[in-house]
Amino acid sequence: MIRRASIILPTFDEAENLPELIPRIAALDPRFEVIVVDDHSPDGTARVADGLAQKYLVEVVERSGKLGLASAVIDGVTKRAAAPVIVVMDADLSHDEQIIPQLVASVEAGSDLAIGSRFASGGLTEDSWPRRFFSWSAKQVARFVLGVRVQDPMSGFFAMRREAFIALAPKLKPRGFKILLEILVRMRPHKVAEVGFRFRARQKGESKLTAKIAGQYLRMIFDLWRERWWGGG
Repeated sequence: MIRRASIILPTFDEAENLPELIPRIAALDPRFEVIVVDDHSPDGTARVADGLAQKYLVEVVERSGKLGLASAVIDGVTKRAAAPVIVVMDADLSHDEQIIPQLVASVEAGSDLAIGSRFASGGLTEDSWPRRFFSWSAKQVARFVLGVRVQDPMSGFFAMRREAFIALAPKLKPRGFKILLEILVRMRPHKVAEVGFRFRARQKGESKLTAKIAGQYLRMIFDLWRERWWGGG
């Protein structure tokens, strides 16, 4: 079967969510393949994904430890993805899989990037107020420090052409959770589509947002700012 899109799911302790999410994705289009990139989850996420691969179009990449979401995306795209379009999303059911076809169609129609946005028309978030404040603050920093103009540069839900990602991958410095922001800064896309969606509150498992993650984000902002204005490495 010719793959239409590769859905990249970076995972750590998402064994409870995959049996619900993967059938939902499969129901959207049988040509969507799912690439589960698991960071050695102690809850057996990789085993659950292997079981689902018996019924659905699923590939599993097992990594040796908790190496981070950004590097998981790079591994999933460069080592396993076979479709011309890749979609990156969270595996915790917070991202509305129903907009995946819109994201894919937008890239197929010529968009450099298509972003699932909490802040575009039709977007909404069910997050707690501390997480909403963090997202808003991080967005403002990205816009004013780095000149990023999309409405949701902190989104973890986006699509682009696989060949474009692979060309960009050697320039990426994977750290933390916010790979889209680095892609926006380094790629400087000409045409970006933002599709509004309802960001759902996590129902199972634990949030990955920690003080360490916030610190990694601020370090990434500083590094990208330094590279942009001063040419630092």
